Amino acid sequence: MYKILMVGMSPVLAGTETFIMNYYKHLNPKKFQIDFIKRTKDPIIFEAEIVKRGSKVYYLPRKGKTVYTYQVYKRALTTFFEEHAKDYDAVWYNAMGIPNIDLLTYAKKYGIKERIIHSHSSQWKGDPLKLAFHTLNKKRIKKVATQFFACSDLAAQYLYNGHSLEKAHIIQNAIEIENFTFSQSDRDRLRQELNWQNNKIIGNVGRLDVQKNQAFLIDIFNEALQSDDSLRLVIIGQASGNNSTEGLINKKIKEYGLEDKVLLAGSQSDMKSWLSALDLFVLPSLFEGLPLSAVEAQANGLPVLVSDAITRELKILDSIRYLSLDENLSAWAQAMLDMLKLKRTETDHVTALFEEKGFDIDRQAQDIESLLLGEEVE
Repeated sequence: MYKILMVGMSPVLAGTETFIMNYYKHLNPKKFQIDFIKRTKDPIIFEAEIVKRGSKVYYLPRKGKTVYTYQVYKRALTTFFEEHAKDYDAVWYNAMGIPNIDLLTYAKKYGIKERIIHSHSSQWKGDPLKLAFHTLNKKRIKKVATQFFACSDLAAQYLYNGHSLEKAHIIQNAIEIENFTFSQSDRDRLRQELNWQNNKIIGNVGRLDVQKNQAFLIDIFNEALQSDDSLRLVIIGQASGNNSTEGLINKKIKEYGLEDKVLLAGSQSDMKSWLSALDLFVLPSLFEGLPLSAVEAQANGLPVLVSDAITRELKILDSIRYLSLDENLSAWAQAMLDMLKLKRTETDHVTALFEEKGFDIDRQAQDIESLLLGEEVE
């Protein structure tokens, strides 16, 4: 049994958490035992399911700002690795940035053989002090990590550029396609519940965060609305951390008078229904590793409009279009109006393209198993 300590889950459902759960549920439980380290006392997303599946969840505090909290933090790391390092073959550290790599450093010190760093972003987001540590650790990471994973070439370049880039393995943000395929009955039901049966619905999925750029999406939507008053917008996601744009989004909705045309739906679990209800998916992000939300949207057959800051590796269907964030509101609005005329891609064709381009979770999980076990990947 190959035993892994997984790092990277939080209390909030987002792309990294979804990625981890997708692979967690598809790696062979007869070959792999996966336990989790969390950095918050609050339950991580899916914690009840994780524990029910027989995995352990360990709490380790974050590095504090005072001498006392820093000492507590160091003692906790030392005690944990002294007690548990011998039980694990690997630490798998999923990261948007690396201002702190102590978990990998301690894993090396206490003899955990495989130490995986996995890049899930393509640009730093955070305060300047942490950026300084992040930049320093980009140079140090090759001394403590043994394997280098990334969700895209951009994500690999972001964390490993200048060293170890040639060693990086691109791990696709693969999904269970059938969980997201189009459903006419779900579409009809949800659109009726929203009382938007006769409207064209545009959707976005992501944290209400600077990176996701939904405040700009409100501007675009308002511009497009001047040409077609039947448009409606749904944003699925919740505010998270210090970079929340929830207040700005609400302010723009009120200023434009869009209260009855824009729905902030919060976090949702039944994405098959929500995606089926949409006519277009739009993601004007400032940067991304490889956005799972847009992968899921394509699995539903939706046309997808994204910013050109997003990697071209996202393109699975032909009905995806990239547009520069330097373009004005009119160009973005017109692109949305044009793409609303496109038809959904048929499910059979979607499935074939996902398998061909490596976004089917079953095949990708097999490749990960071979990689972790040191076997040849087919």
